[in-house]
Amino acid sequence: MKLTQLIKAGYGQGHLADYKPWLRVTKHDYSPSSYIGYLNSPEFGHTHHYRSAGERHMLVFLKWLGAADLRDQYPAWPWSHHHPACGLPAVGFARRSRGLLCVAEELGIRHGVFPGTDIPYVATIDILATWKKADGSYGLTAHDCKPEAKIRQNGNLDRLKQRLLLIQAYCEESGIEYRLTHPERLPQILRRNLDALNPLLRPDQEKRLRLSHEYELVVQACTRWGYANSPHAILDDLAYLHGVNRQTLDRALHLALWRQDLDHDLGRPLEIYRPLILGGRRLRAAMHDQWVGGEQ
Repeated sequence: MKLTQLIKAGYGQGHLADYKPWLRVTKHDYSPSSYIGYLNSPEFGHTHHYRSAGERHMLVFLKWLGAADLRDQYPAWPWSHHHPACGLPAVGFARRSRGLLCVAEELGIRHGVFPGTDIPYVATIDILATWKKADGSYGLTAHDCKPEAKIRQNGNLDRLKQRLLLIQAYCEESGIEYRLTHPERLPQILRRNLDALNPLLRPDQEKRLRLSHEYELVVQACTRWGYANSPHAILDDLAYLHGVNRQTLDRALHLALWRQDLDHDLGRPLEIYRPLILGGRRLRAAMHDQWVGGEQ
């Protein structure tokens, strides 16, 4: 059947370039009440399939916070299976999770089946983020992205709340930090800035730019003069004095602001015709504590 074919094809499994979301947005999908689409992610080697504007915002936001991988529409398999961390360095494949059916039975919550069948439904986590810790080990956080107003409603949404409880219990049993996130709480200006700066570069491309002469020029010059003068004027001077390509300097500036190699507060409007404003690194650390928690 189709379920078996999807599993054999590797959907909902692996990491980085090997990962394919369990739920995919196709040209036949349409939602009158939600914003769905694709988000290219060359740094992780796959394309995200988001099913709401909130999921899209969270994917970019978690990437900015430093996630080592982001797996959207990640399946919480109903049966016993490899732990979601399996395949990461130093983890191996010996660790297993019981599956959501056992969790549902213990909680007394109906698991659910595919319509018209007795086959257990495959529930999904909106975003499963991987984080590399300072000691080289890895941790996982699960982010279910739901509007706060929707969660506060009663009545017909009871089933949604039951499913969220199942996912939370599954994550707790698996040692995965669970976060029921409300993306609409993300500051609008920060969301806009992150969308504008999102580098969309493969790891080798980002490393090449970061190690380039142009990047070094931009970071050094803007660190020295950028808090009293506009980055736009500084880049004009660099292009003239060093004979370097202005577009390359612009790309370097955007990456330095994204990475916070240039400390600039992205919670304020991004205006390169005005001096930089300190506070970006402090903001990112605070946002990491608030939305992810634990060790960076």
